[in-house]
Amino acid sequence: MCRSHLQCGGLLLCALIVAGHTSEAAAQIGKFKTAVGEKAAGKVAEAATGSSCIPARPPIMVDAVPLTAAQMAKINAGLDAEIAAAASAKQEADRQDKAFQEKQKAYEKAYADYDKRNGPWNECARKVSEEDQAKSDALNQSAESQTNALMGGMSEEDLQKLGERAQAAAQRVSEGKGTAEDRKTLAEFQQVMAGIQGRVGVATAAQQETQKFNQGGDARVEAKCGKRPQAPDQVTPPQNTWDVISAAGAKAAGVPPSTWRQWREDMLALATSNTVVKGGGGGGDKGDDKDKKDKDGGSGGADAMNQQIKATAQKICAMQKAGVPM
Repeated sequence: MCRSHLQCGGLLLCALIVAGHTSEAAAQIGKFKTAVGEKAAGKVAEAATGSSCIPARPPIMVDAVPLTAAQMAKINAGLDAEIAAAASAKQEADRQDKAFQEKQKAYEKAYADYDKRNGPWNECARKVSEEDQAKSDALNQSAESQTNALMGGMSEEDLQKLGERAQAAAQRVSEGKGTAEDRKTLAEFQQVMAGIQGRVGVATAAQQETQKFNQGGDARVEAKCGKRPQAPDQVTPPQNTWDVISAAGAKAAGVPPSTWRQWREDMLALATSNTVVKGGGGGGDKGDDKDKKDKDGGSGGADAMNQQIKATAQKICAMQKAGVPM
């Protein structure tokens, strides 16, 4: 057997020379050496990073990373889902775009109809509101006049004095010392108070009438102008190919899209930079007790995290082949 690829190449060259094909043999050997060199370089890169699709670089040794091993496992599951979804992502994005275009046309038509009706309705509502405002002002003035007339032309000082005289007269009457003047004072006081109470009722009714009228403004507008036109809801823009792929990853990882994007970015950075956790713990959500108790010795286990980082690195080639954005 040959001791090396180059020895095998030498034997092949000798055989071809004997056959009289020296120039062709030299070309074949050149291709052979190139293939052997590329394969060897790929092995070196793969040994360093875990993937032949990542440039070889010395490992970056760190004490901690922003992810736990359990979170890393979720990320790798999400990356697998992205790879699987990539094949049909463009078709799904195209389907969503087609549906969006149809909905957008319907929206534009509905909005044109809304815009056509909204202008006249606003003009009608403005006129009704102006009429209502004029009547409301008149009612307010009437209610204010009724309130100002509560005292029946008396001042507060006059009413207070009359009340004091009536109180003194009532005391004398209760003691059997009342005079005709006392009885006249009491009758006058009762007559004044009865008038005030009557006017309070009128003023209160006027205020309630004003309030009720103001509250019925919307009903009067609708009765005269019809229901207010409602603008159609805007159409949600479709997802592009990357959105579809990313959504599949987030769903498989079981996290919101915003969290997925951040996790994914952190994980790919760890894998492509050949990061190795020396020991201690990972970062991630400190409140996620479930993640802290994963089966691989805890989410802070360096071995568990390094295994997940290497697993991510091994997915890089598949991601590139499937057209999954890095």
